[in-house]
Amino acid sequence: MGWRTTFLSSKVARRIFLLFVCCALLPIIILAAVSFYQVSDQLQIQGQKQLSQMAKAQAMDLYNRLQLAEAELQVLSLQIGDGRHPVLGASRTHFLAMTVFNDRGEELTDSGTRATFLDPALLARLRTLDEKPLIIIHSCSDQFGNCVAMARRINLGQADKGILVGEMNSGYLWEGQRLPSAFDTCVATSSRATLFCSDPGMVDSANTLPRQISQSSGFFQWKRDQTLYDTAYWGLLLRPGFSTESWTITVSQKHDEVLAPMRHFRSSFPLVILLAFWIVTLSSSVQIRRTLVPLEELQTATHQVGDQHFDKQVVVKSGDEFEALAGSFNAMTNRLGRQFHALKTINAIDQAIFASLNYEAIADAVLDHMPYLLPCDCIAVSMFGGPSHPGWTRFKRAPAGTAQSILNPQLSASEQQQFQVNPEYFVVAANQVPQFIGPLRAAGLTSFLVLPIFVDKAPFAALVYGHEDPPQMPADDLQQARQVADQVAVAFSNAQLVEALERLHWGTLTALARAIDAKSAWTAGHSERVTALAVKIGSAMGLSPKDLQIMHRGGLLHDIGKIGTPPTILDKPGKLDPEETRAMQDHVRIGARILEPIPSFREALPIVLQHHEWFDGSGYPEGIAGENISLYARIFAVADCYDAMTSDRPYRKGLPEEEVREIITRQSGTHFDPKVVEVFTQLVAQEEGSAGDVSARAVGAGQSV
Repeated sequence: MGWRTTFLSSKVARRIFLLFVCCALLPIIILAAVSFYQVSDQLQIQGQKQLSQMAKAQAMDLYNRLQLAEAELQVLSLQIGDGRHPVLGASRTHFLAMTVFNDRGEELTDSGTRATFLDPALLARLRTLDEKPLIIIHSCSDQFGNCVAMARRINLGQADKGILVGEMNSGYLWEGQRLPSAFDTCVATSSRATLFCSDPGMVDSANTLPRQISQSSGFFQWKRDQTLYDTAYWGLLLRPGFSTESWTITVSQKHDEVLAPMRHFRSSFPLVILLAFWIVTLSSSVQIRRTLVPLEELQTATHQVGDQHFDKQVVVKSGDEFEALAGSFNAMTNRLGRQFHALKTINAIDQAIFASLNYEAIADAVLDHMPYLLPCDCIAVSMFGGPSHPGWTRFKRAPAGTAQSILNPQLSASEQQQFQVNPEYFVVAANQVPQFIGPLRAAGLTSFLVLPIFVDKAPFAALVYGHEDPPQMPADDLQQARQVADQVAVAFSNAQLVEALERLHWGTLTALARAIDAKSAWTAGHSERVTALAVKIGSAMGLSPKDLQIMHRGGLLHDIGKIGTPPTILDKPGKLDPEETRAMQDHVRIGARILEPIPSFREALPIVLQHHEWFDGSGYPEGIAGENISLYARIFAVADCYDAMTSDRPYRKGLPEEEVREIITRQSGTHFDPKVVEVFTQLVAQEEGSAGDVSARAVGAGQSV
C-alpha cells in the first residue's frame, strides 16, 4: 500500500491514536496504580479475561467444525439432486452415518445407524426449511446421553424433495474442545442439555449455567466439593445458520490456580506496561496508515466522480473491508458512468427529436444516437402507412452505417393485435418478423426487439433493434429503450399536431382568400392563382423554403384590404373617378393595418403594402422605386398584373395571354423588375414547351386592380 501519509498528521489519525491509547493503555495504567493494593483482584480479572477468550475461541472452533460438516452435507445433497449416487458411508470424518428419507418419512438409503429420532413433528419442521440445515439434539447412549445430528432438505430429482440426515461424529465434533489440564470445558444447550464436558465431573457447571446467565457471554463462580471454580461462558448463536437453539460453551479453572502467578506479578508488571505502550504505539501507527491511505484514495476518487470523471479506479490491496469497499466503489462508479452516459445520450436524443417536427428527421435523430445507448447490429424506425401517408422504415447498421429507407405496407390485423397485446416490447425471430421489417432479414439479422409506438392509443410506429445473435438485454437497457420509444411517440404526436395545425393554418388562409375574392364575381380565385404563380417565380429565382412560405402566406391575403372597398367600386363597369380610385388604392393600407397585429404576418406585410409599387416609382401607395421595394412585392407585381390582365373585369374582357406577356416585357424596367420579368418569361417559355398551354389561372392566385 505504501506509507504515503505522515503519522498523526491529520485529525482522524490523532483521533484513532488517542482511541488506541485510551482503549489499550488506560485500563493497564489504572491497573498499575491499583495493583499494588489489589493484586489478587487484578489477577482474577486477568484470569477471567483469559477464560473468556478461551471460551470464545472454543465457540468459534466449534462453529467452524459445524460449518465444515454442513458443507459436506450440502455437497452430498447436491450430488443426490444431480442424480448421482454418492457413497454415503464412505467418509467418517464428520458423520458416523447418513440416511436419506423422502417427504413421507420413508427411508430410502441407509449407510449406518438408522435415524430413529425423526418423528412426524420433526419431519414437518424440516419440510418448512427448504434447503437450510437443521441441527438436531437427540437422546442416545453417549456418555452424556445426548447426540448431535444434522439434516437438510434435498432434491431427489423430477421435482421430488427428500431429507438427508447425518449422525455427527462426536470425536470430530468435540476434538477442538480439548484444553490444557488446568482448564475444563463444557458445551450445553439453552435448554440445559449437556452435550460434552472434558471432565464429566464438570457437568454441574453446565447445569448451573442457564440459571445464571443473562447475556451471550460472561463470567461466574461456583463450587464443587468445597473447591471454588472460575467459569467463563460464551453463547454460540446457531439459529440463523442451523435453525436450532443456542449453545453455551463454558471454560472453567480452579480459583487458586488463577492467583498462582501473584509472586511474579510485581516484578514483571512495569515491563508489561512499557511493552504494551510500544506495542500500542506501533500497532496504532500501522493501523492508522492502513486506514488513512485507502480513505485518501476514496476521497480523491469521490471528488473526481463529483467532477463527472467516472473512469477513476481505486486500487486498494489491504486484504480487508477497505479493499472490499474500494471494489464496491469502483463498481458503483462504473454503473454511475454508464447511467450518466445513458442520461446524456437520452438527453441528446430528446433534444434532437424535439428539435424537428418532420417524421424522417425524428427517425434519423434516433438512428444516429441510439447505437451509442444500447448495443445492436441494426437500428430501425418504422412508421406505418395510413390514409394520408405511405408507411416507411428507415434503418442503418449500427453505429456507423448510412440511413436507408424502404416503403412498407400498413399493419395487418394480426400485427396490430400483436402490438396491442405487447405494448411495451416483444422479441421476434427472423422467420417471424412483421412485414414492415421484413427486408431487414437480408442483412443477416436473426433476432429483433420491437418497441411499439402508439399515438392516440393506436399503433403508429415502432423502434426496432436488430441483432445477428439473440442478445441478453438487462432490464435497465430495456427500460432505457422503452423511455426513448415513449419520447419518440411524443415527438411523432407533436409532429402530427403540427401537421394538423399547419393544414388548419393554410386552410384558414385559403378560406380567407376565397372570402375576399368572393366579394366580387370578377375576382373569384384571383388570390390563389397569383400566389401560386408568384411562388413559382420565387422558386425559379432560388429563394429559400422560408421565403417561399412567407410569399405563400402573404400572397393569399395580399388583397385582404378590399374588405373595406365598397362593392360598387369593385364591380363598376366603367372607369373609376379620382375619388373612387383613391378608395380602391386604399385597400393596400387597409390590408396592412388588418394584418399588422399578427406577428406571423410581419415578414409578409411588404407583399400586402407594396404589390402595387412600380419599379420606376410611379406606383402606390408610397411611390418607392427599385430595390427599395421588397423582392416579394416585385415578384407579386408581375404575378398580380398577369392574372388581372388575363381575367375578365366589369369594364373589359380579359386580354390574350400572349399580349399580356408582351405588355409585361415592354414594361420591364418601368413597372416591373427586369430580373423578375426575365425569370417569368423563362418560366412561361418552359411551360409552353412542356405542356403547350400556360394558364396563370391554374398555377397562380392573387388580385390586382
